[in-house]
Amino acid sequence: MVLDNVIFNVSSVTNAMRGKTLLEHNGIRAYVGRTIDADGNNGCGYSITVPEGTGAERAERLLKSAGIRIRSKQWTD
Repeated sequence: MVLDNVIFNVSSVTNAMRGKTLLEHNGIRAYVGRTIDADGNNGCGYSITVPEGTGAERAERLLKSAGIRIRSKQWTD
């Protein structure tokens, strides 16, 4: 099984948009989406999705260095 995307869950749409802009300025493709938990609830969460082949580890370092708290991380296929 190949894992294609890494999803970084963040606490707000502001952090998600800041993160997306930061990553794209550093040459990493990123997408913002609403986080939905296993029960189908939205909560207040948003996520930044980064395709695996575009530097997910580097993306995580950049987000953390910019003060964007990553609530959780998951991989999807």
